[in-house]
Amino acid sequence: MKNRCSPEALISIILGMSKEQKESVRSMGVGALLKMKITDIPLKLGFYVLQKFDSERMVIDIEGKELKVTTESVHDMLGIPICGNKLTQLDQWPKDDTSYDEWKQQFKKD
Repeated sequence: MKNRCSPEALISIILGMSKEQKESVRSMGVGALLKMKITDIPLKLGFYVLQKFDSERMVIDIEGKELKVTTESVHDMLGIPICGNKLTQLDQWPKDDTSYDEWKQQFKKD
């Protein structure tokens, strides 16, 4: 199992944010992420949780006890808003905006 984005990377980004950037994060309703202090997830723990997760029933079965994974439980744990705009309701970027292409350039292999 590979972790593509460690919590440490998120913490590093948060620490480098300006006051204005942090305020933008709060205005999006995900300000709780700014309080995140976890810098790593033990690989064995992450693997264990994935093994115990039943995606059809949306539960994590831990030694016979079920922990329901709901919108509310994710909100309670991570502070992610329960309501808001659906991705399909967001405005699309103008076709002539080059921001995405510029962002992708940083990941090109030479």
